Amino acid sequence: MNKKKLREKYFRIRKSISRKEIIKMSYEIFFHLKKIFFIWKKTYYHIFLPIHEYKEVDTFIIIDFLLKIGKCVTIPCSNFRNLSIENCLFHKNIILIKKKYGIMEPITRHKSIVSISLIEVIFVPLLIFDSKGYRIGYGKGFYDRFIPSCEKNVIKIGLSFFYPIKKIENTHKNDLLIDIGITPNHIFFF
Repeated sequence: MNKKKLREKYFRIRKSISRKEIIKMSYEIFFHLKKIFFIWKKTYYHIFLPIHEYKEVDTFIIIDFLLKIGKCVTIPCSNFRNLSIENCLFHKNIILIKKKYGIMEPITRHKSIVSISLIEVIFVPLLIFDSKGYRIGYGKGFYDRFIPSCEKNVIKIGLSFFYPIKKIENTHKNDLLIDIGITPNHIFFF
């Protein structure tokens, strides 16, 4: 199945999941994530905030944990004119507002930008990934442009409610590969 059809299929399936089940599976993903000890030794983490309308993994669970253990957390601030992302520092007193596509971002006066060169771990939003680590995102290409600007050894983690599919058709050399994929039941290393 090609990317467009997979995107439509998994959006449809994910939209049918109840809020209660989203929370349950988000915690299961988090518990698997906690088992990967080497990622918690880093300092700077970039993580997407969940878009509730898209029924995404609740990443606030991970953010709360990172803040508790004294890590620096950045969230994406999107520029839709040039389809780019900045790293905005997240803290407990940050005030978020809903922007385009339901994306939560800090209000302007609360933005503290962190250099992309500091990011060591990126939690990449996605719908599904395959057995090689290719992902289906939302089709805008924000992370496909953002990640190549990061340091080469940045760890890319995808969180999905679904077991990986065998193969995403029509991938190309510029498509993003994740290093680790986590589902409610498994951890996959690529």
